Amino acid sequence: MACVSKFMKLLTPEECVSNEMVLPDEFFEKYAHRIPIGIKIKVRNGYELWLDFVKTYQRFFGLSIFYKDFKLRSGQRLLFEYMGGFNFNVVIFGICGSEIEYPLVVHELQEREAREILYPYDGWSFVNDHFPGRNPVDKVVPPFYFIDNIAAMIPNRVEYVLSDGQRIVGSYCHSECELTGLASLCHILGVPNLKSLNLLVFSYEGGGTFKIAVFDKSMLEIPVHVNVHQNVSNSPAFRILVQQSHMLEYCHGVGISKDFRNVTDLWLTQDSFTAYSDNRCWRLEIKKRRDWTRTEIHGGWIQFRDDMQLGIGDVCVFQFKNDTLHTFNVRVIKKIRIAS
Repeated sequence: MACVSKFMKLLTPEECVSNEMVLPDEFFEKYAHRIPIGIKIKVRNGYELWLDFVKTYQRFFGLSIFYKDFKLRSGQRLLFEYMGGFNFNVVIFGICGSEIEYPLVVHELQEREAREILYPYDGWSFVNDHFPGRNPVDKVVPPFYFIDNIAAMIPNRVEYVLSDGQRIVGSYCHSECELTGLASLCHILGVPNLKSLNLLVFSYEGGGTFKIAVFDKSMLEIPVHVNVHQNVSNSPAFRILVQQSHMLEYCHGVGISKDFRNVTDLWLTQDSFTAYSDNRCWRLEIKKRRDWTRTEIHGGWIQFRDDMQLGIGDVCVFQFKNDTLHTFNVRVIKKIRIAS
């Protein structure tokens, strides 16, 4: 089964007054054993809410206050991304398809204030499920609200980044308000045209870069696999020599050597990958310095380190799994320690 961590929910009139949400079957089958009975949803403006996960009913409970706080209506969409543990990130889309301008609101039990999102500098997303024309293969038109607020910041040349790091060069036509150059996406997915896809999510990250997520009719993200052997030649993918700083109680980042830039350059500024060892797996979050000269592992490292019982001088060897840039098998070469 493909690894999917995102699902989209189109709100109906009934759901907007409900307190529960049914999880998609494939997502439930993949992640139910990992999700605890209490989960936290997080919104970009700092809003957080604890929900109940009842496995026997395949449902989240406790959503009515969330719908009320954000005044959600039928026709809006919610994008859920499972971040591991009890954490879910949620993106809210308006009826027009553009991500909403988040109000300065937090849950009544939260002590901290809401965070103001600076558009477009903090990024902005939109949903597209309407592909006009008989055989649309190359272009989409963003929602008017997105165009009004973001278009002036988009250069003529753009890049589309797919879920496994593959990049497609495209363009933005300011006179027609069209993003073009998507024929390569159809080719990669093996579909004749954009109408063969159910839904696309475009996330603008500045600098002419859009991340694209593709969703099927079940509203689950479709993993887009790039053949890593066409892009990288080194095997293993990368190594990490465990250092003293990596063993601190509050580790502030584990750098990946520049020797492996043929892999790290294909990751986004903020990305993640899953490491597998036997029947265990860990989600590790990646961050890049603003000058792109250093790639570091941040979230997930301490849990991974402790579970693998790493010590100073051990070497973690990450090798490609399933020909993707976001799944790796990992083995540890232990440092030989001479007993005193």
